[in-house]
Amino acid sequence: MTHKPWSNGKNANSKSGPRLSECYGTTAPGVVIPPLTENLNAKTLALVESYLNRGGAVLCVGDPPARMDGAPSERGTVAAKHVKCQRVDVQAVPAVLKSRQMRDGFAIHRAAEDRGILFHQRRQLDDGQLLFLVNTSLAACSGGTVETTARGVEKWDPHTGQVANYPSRSGTRGASFDYDLPTAGSLLLFLSREARLPPTPAVGKTNTLVALAPPEIRRLEPNVLVLDYVDVIAGGETRTNLYFYQAAQFVFQKNGLPQNPWDSAVQFRDELITKQFPASSGFEAAYRFRIEDKVPPSLSLVLERPHLYAVTCNGQPVLPAQGQWWLDKAFGRIDLRAAARVGENVVTIKAAPFTIFHELEPAYLLGEFALREPERGFVIAPDIPLHLGRWNEQGHPFYSAGVTCREQFDLAELNGQYLITLPAWHGSVAKMMVNGKTAGYITNRPWQCDVSRQLRPGLNTVEVVVIGTLKNTLGPHHGKPALGTAWPGMFQKAPNPGPPAGNEYHTVGYGLLGPFVLKQVVGL
Repeated sequence: MTHKPWSNGKNANSKSGPRLSECYGTTAPGVVIPPLTENLNAKTLALVESYLNRGGAVLCVGDPPARMDGAPSERGTVAAKHVKCQRVDVQAVPAVLKSRQMRDGFAIHRAAEDRGILFHQRRQLDDGQLLFLVNTSLAACSGGTVETTARGVEKWDPHTGQVANYPSRSGTRGASFDYDLPTAGSLLLFLSREARLPPTPAVGKTNTLVALAPPEIRRLEPNVLVLDYVDVIAGGETRTNLYFYQAAQFVFQKNGLPQNPWDSAVQFRDELITKQFPASSGFEAAYRFRIEDKVPPSLSLVLERPHLYAVTCNGQPVLPAQGQWWLDKAFGRIDLRAAARVGENVVTIKAAPFTIFHELEPAYLLGEFALREPERGFVIAPDIPLHLGRWNEQGHPFYSAGVTCREQFDLAELNGQYLITLPAWHGSVAKMMVNGKTAGYITNRPWQCDVSRQLRPGLNTVEVVVIGTLKNTLGPHHGKPALGTAWPGMFQKAPNPGPPAGNEYHTVGYGLLGPFVLKQVVGL
C-alpha cells in the first residue's frame, strides 16, 4: 500500500507549508477518498482540488462526497471527474495501490503465508522516514519484506530509546529488509537517506543461572468476584436472578422511561440529565453471594455511585469509605467485614426517589479469597497461594491486575550481558523488577529483557510481574464473545434466570505458565 501525509511534517492548512505538488509525486495516488465519504469540509475539499490541479493523483472509492460543510454541493462530483482522479470500487483498491507501490519508492510485500493483521504508518522527515509496523492480530504472526529507496535502516526502541542498525540488504534502488511481527507486535524503524552498515550478528556463550530457591508467587491486589445478577423490585413488580442489563431496562421502564437512556438514548441539550421523577419513584435491588468456611480477612463491595443509595448488607446499614475507590473515582468501596457472614449474604441497594443517575450495574467484591465453582455461579472460599499457571484455573477468573513471580540469585561477579526470558506466559505486559526497581517490560518476541544494569555482585532479587487485562474483570462474560472486541451488544445478553455455572463465564487464562529464566551471555 502507498500512503503519504499531507506534507513533510507540516499542517496541510499552514500557509508556510510546501505546496501539495511538492509533497507528492504525480504517478502514485497520494490521496484516497474512502468509501461512504458523504461530506468534506470546505478547506479539505479545496486542498483536494488544488492537489488535482497541480498534478496529484486521487483515488475516489465509490461515490464522491455529495456534501460540503454538511450542505449539498456539486464540488465533490466535479472533482471526481478530474483527469487525475480515478474512480474505483472498494474491492479494487488493494490491487490498484499495490501496482503503484514502488513508484513512490516504498513497498511492503507480505509473505504468502501471512495471516496477521498488518497496519503501518509512515512519516517523511528531512533526513529520512519513520516507519511504524503493527500486527493487531491476537492469533497469527505477520511477516514479509519492505523495499525502499532509503539507503540505511535503524531500529528505534520506544521502551528504552536505544537506536541500533537494523539488518538490511543494499540494492540498486535502495535498501530492502525483512520484518517478523508476533501477535500484537510492533516495530519502529527509521529509513535513512544515508547508508547504514547492517549489524554484525552477535556470537557468545549463554549460561542459564540457577535460583537459590523455588519461585515465590503472589497476587498484588485483592481478588475479584463479579456480581452481575440481581433480584429487583420496581413499580410494584419483582424480578429474580435477572442479568443486570435486563434489570436496568426494567428499572427505567418502571420509572417512566422507555429504556435505559445511558445505553441507547440521544440527549438534546439537557433534557434527560435534568429530568425529575416523583417522590414515589425508585427501586430496590439485591446482590447475593455465598461465603464458605469463614469470612475473608478483607472484603469490600464496589458499587458505582454508592452515595446515591441506601445500602445494607444482611440488613445492616453500610457506608462507602471516604475517599476510597477502585478503577474509577465513581466506583466507591464499602467495607463488608463486619456485616458479612458464612453462608448466603444479601447486599441491598435502595433508590428513592429515582434519578437519571440510578443506572443499575454489576457490583464487585474485592478481598483476600479464592473462588470455587459450584453448580451455579461462584462461592467465596478461603484464599489459596497461586502457583505457575493460568489464574482463572486457580480460583481467580475475574482477576486482571499483577501477579509477581520472585526468585533470588547469588552472583559472585558480573560478567557479560544478563537477560530475563519468558518461555511461556500470557498477559498484556510483563514488568521486570530487579532489587526492587523497575528494569524494563516485555510485550512481544523474543520475550526477553536486558537487566544487566540493575544487577549487582552478591544477592539479587528478580521479579516478573505478569499483568492481565480488564476483559476478565469487566467482561463481556457471556455468549462466548470473540477476543479483541467489546461492543455494547456483547454486554446485553446472558442466561436468564442466572447466574450460569462458573465455568460458563468467558475469561482469559492469563498467567506465567512456566518459570522465567535468567541468562548470562558472555564473549560478545
